[in-house]
Amino acid sequence: MTKKLTEQTDEELLLSLAEGETKALDILFLRHSGRVLAYALKKGLSPERADDVLQIVFLQLHRKKHLYDPKHAALAWIYVITRSELKDYRNREIKDFKEWDDSLSQTAEMAPMLETKDEALGLLSGLREKDQEIVKMRYLDEMEYAEIAKVLNESEGNIRQIVSRSLRLLRGRS
Repeated sequence: MTKKLTEQTDEELLLSLAEGETKALDILFLRHSGRVLAYALKKGLSPERADDVLQIVFLQLHRKKHLYDPKHAALAWIYVITRSELKDYRNREIKDFKEWDDSLSQTAEMAPMLETKDEALGLLSGLREKDQEIVKMRYLDEMEYAEIAKVLNESEGNIRQIVSRSLRLLRGRS
């Protein structure tokens, strides 16, 4: 006679989940969502972001159900997924921040200090023609990213990346 799902151990629930019993995930969520959420909060995430990580962890638990090895404790496996997803979540936040943060290309200490427009044009000569044009539009013509994107029929994100990459190249030369 098989046990009811609510009476199964975590390890048995993961095996049941791997066999297609989706209700097993509900029980695992009820048992462990508080721990996963508390762990994410302890690692410094806001409640909203911790909730995002919680949802991602249990989604991954479902996606990776066939990878569970019953010789390992179920809770340990859940925490491995949690740590991995927390790290991935933070890496995505950092990547998104770097892609969209205006300060990467607008802070005074990051922009080369030049006395004249001619000096600026001379420095730009080492960049590709398109990159030169974009940097000129941004800093010499003082156009906003959205304006440059519209003029060149490019995405604003792409324009920001080109400016950021160009400034890194220019800083390396000065």
